[in-house]
Amino acid sequence: MGESIRRRVAVLAIAAAGMLAVPADGTAQIAWDTPRLVGPNSPGGLGLYWLRAGTLPGDDDAVLGRWSLPATGRSVALQGGFGRGVAGEEAVFGGVDMRAPLARHSDTQPLDVEWTGGLGVGVGLGESGYILGSVPIAISAGRAYDSGSVWFSPYVSVGGVFEYRHGDEAPEEEFSFDSIIGVGADIAFDSSRNFVISAAAALGDRQAITVGVVLGGG
Repeated sequence: MGESIRRRVAVLAIAAAGMLAVPADGTAQIAWDTPRLVGPNSPGGLGLYWLRAGTLPGDDDAVLGRWSLPATGRSVALQGGFGRGVAGEEAVFGGVDMRAPLARHSDTQPLDVEWTGGLGVGVGLGESGYILGSVPIAISAGRAYDSGSVWFSPYVSVGGVFEYRHGDEAPEEEFSFDSIIGVGADIAFDSSRNFVISAAAALGDRQAITVGVVLGGG
């Protein structure tokens, strides 16, 4: 099982690196929900991430934080951050993520499946900035694997996101709908899973890649 986990991590890393070489042609600020960081077995706790946004030419690095509200049992999380958005200008973003289980793996069904959704905004602070409101809706499917102290949980997300754009510099099309296609994985090397390495990449209409750590997820 340990060798299998290492192979899966290598495949994910190669796929994520390839994502950076593909140009994006969407129209948005830094999108708070891209890439999706919600897999069926993704941990709670506090997440700190580096984000490489690629929705528009000029998008650059960003940092984001993610906190699953303890009272909700990981069902609701707050997410936000700041970085470089359209034309390399500063942007801030944030939103609320929600999740609900649809199915758990069994002898006849190999995957865990969840519904995910949310509501948030991205705001450009420079002369070319505008407001982007987005509502993502997606299905995530994956499976967690254990091998000794190693825990590994890859997943995929498929769905769509409704967008509203407002401001003098916003595209003429106020409303749009983009696809959500992404992959992600969480991995821990201790049985308590209090320190989890997390990575995700987005394909389709929006493109981005993020890597970070989740603390206290359990």
